[in-house]
Amino acid sequence: MIIDASPESAAFGFEGQPYYENRRLRLYDAVVVRASNRLLWRCPKQRLVEHYDEWITSRHLEVGPGSGYYLDHCRFPAGSPELTLLDLNPDPLRFCARRLRRYTPRCVRADVLEPLPALVGSGFTSVALNYVLHCLPEPPGGKEVVFRRLREVLAPGGVLFGSTVLSRGVRHTVLSRRFNVLYQRQGSFHNQFDGVGRLHRALAAHFATHRIEVRGSVALFAARATPARPGDE
Repeated sequence: MIIDASPESAAFGFEGQPYYENRRLRLYDAVVVRASNRLLWRCPKQRLVEHYDEWITSRHLEVGPGSGYYLDHCRFPAGSPELTLLDLNPDPLRFCARRLRRYTPRCVRADVLEPLPALVGSGFTSVALNYVLHCLPEPPGGKEVVFRRLREVLAPGGVLFGSTVLSRGVRHTVLSRRFNVLYQRQGSFHNQFDGVGRLHRALAAHFATHRIEVRGSVALFAARATPARPGDE
């Protein structure tokens, strides 16, 4: 079941959302996870799985789950994690709910560019934002607002991690640059102004500590919320 916490008027919030309809999700692992990661962005799927293994916890929120490949292949620290999936598009939620049914995930339809409703929950010890930022259009306040919204649902000391394809501050090949521009023109990418420096500043503004690793045209990041102080409940 999908909990619909999106505004009544919401359809798909931007042009890239319809690319994640059910028929395309069946090809996502082959086209994006395997081929594009290795041939275009030069960040192989195994490195991304390792990133999940390092940071994922047993109370986890996955924003923009795609096909659910990484959740399906990573190692949760406990056998029965408390897993919540969030997306504005119901197709990935249904697709991933079937794929990850062994975890009985909770599915919430909501827009990460808008204030997150209480139905999403809070107190997550990890939140993943994997291959989502480069798809998000630039809202009036900048994409940095996403980090603020997700920090608010993290438990003290919780971690936000993920990855994104950047246009600035990374090395592109001739092929990857052409595809990056093509996806921008199609509306599936909105990363024209996304760079390593901007990502550093955004994470530093909202989290106690953070780190970024550049692999090919991809930035892998992890940021930790301020831990609870002694005496805090």
